[in-house]
Formats: sequence, C-alpha cells, structure tokens
Amino acid sequence: MDNYINNLFFTYLPHIAMTLFWFGVITRIVKTSKSLQAESSQFLSKKGQRWGGNLFHYGIILVFIGHFTGLFTPEHFYHLFMTTATKRILAVIMGSVFGTAAVVGITILLVRRLKDQRIKINSTPADILLIVLLLFEMGLGLASIFISAGSSVENYAALGVWAQKVITFQPDAGAVIISHSIIYKLHIVTGLFIFMIFPYTKLMHMFVLPVAYFFRSGYQMVRRGFTKRPV
Repeated sequence: MDNYINNLFFTYLPHIAMTLFWFGVITRIVKTSKSLQAESSQFLSKKGQRWGGNLFHYGIILVFIGHFTGLFTPEHFYHLFMTTATKRILAVIMGSVFGTAAVVGITILLVRRLKDQRIKINSTPADILLIVLLLFEMGLGLASIFISAGSSVENYAALGVWAQKVITFQPDAGAVIISHSIIYKLHIVTGLFIFMIFPYTKLMHMFVLPVAYFFRSGYQMVRRGFTKRPV
C-alpha cells in the first residue's frame, strides 16, 4: 500500500500536474488572454508594496531557476565543473538566501493585505488562500534545505535522479525517493498542486509581467496634461 501511494504521488502525479498546467495555460491564453494581468494593489496602497513585491518576485524567480537547473542538469554534465558535494553547498547557500528573501517578501505582502483596510476589502478569499499556500510551500522549502545540509550527498543527489526519471517517463521514478523525509515529499506535492491551479489564479500574470517591473522605482507615473495654445 505504501509503495502504491508513493508511486501515485511521485511517479504519476507529476505528469498529471504538468498536463493540467499546460492545458490550463494554453486555454487561458487563447480564450481569456485579456484577463491575464493581475490587478495591482499599489493603486490602493503603496505601503509595503515595493519591499514586499521586489523581495518576493526576485526571490521566487531565482529559487525557481535554482530548482530547475539543480534538478534537471545531468550529473555527468555538472561533474565537468564541480562535485555533487559542491553543488549541494551552492544549493543550500543560494536556496537559503533567495528562499528567505521570498518568504520575507510574501509575509510583508500578506500582512499588508490583512491589515490595510482598503486592500482587505478589495481582496477575495482566493487571494488570501493563494498567498498562504505559497508561504506554506516556501516554508517547506526552507525546512528541506536544512535537511539537505544534514543528510548524505547521495540523499541530495537522489532528488535530481528522481526529477530526471520523471521527465523521461521512467516507471520507477517514485521508488528513488521512497525513503526521503516527509518534508521533501510535502514540498513536492504542494508544489505540484500549485502548478495544477496556476492557470486559474493570479499567478498567470507571470506570463505577461514586463521586464521593466524589476527596474521600476515603486512610484506611480502620472502623465501631465497638455494645454492647447491659442490660435
């Protein structure tokens, strides 16, 4: 029974999640592309938006890049530059820094959304639940970093083996991490759930987020009006 549940969550669920993710993304872009832009709460209140928003967005994007490159880079490739032990040290350091930045940022945004009356009134339960879900996922991620730092190199390397077996449709993918910590497993399952609901939430605005966002000053630009010259 344990093997069946493990296989369900860590061999088949990743494929189900990615199928729902891409189906939802493509459908949303084709059918309701005008609704992709998330409503900005900056128009309601600027307090905390700049620090919270920048810390969260920078942190979460860099964490995602770290996850992607760390999990899907073949061992024989990164061994040309570093050992698995060195790779783990880099992952622990970068994950701690950027993960903490993202957690601090989203915490600021959550407190801001709950305490600022104008924002709270204009927030839906889905907005709050999404932030709480992301915060929970990032908390699990930080906890897993400490587990990685204290566990064997083989235990850390197995996560990459699992991810690469998943994307190559290997039927024994789940067996690779069957003995791993429940923290790792909750982190993976929660992350897959977020991917499944991603297309139907405000997270979709990531696909239309302008690069200029990361260089903005945090202030709203107002265009001056023009006065007609007398003829």
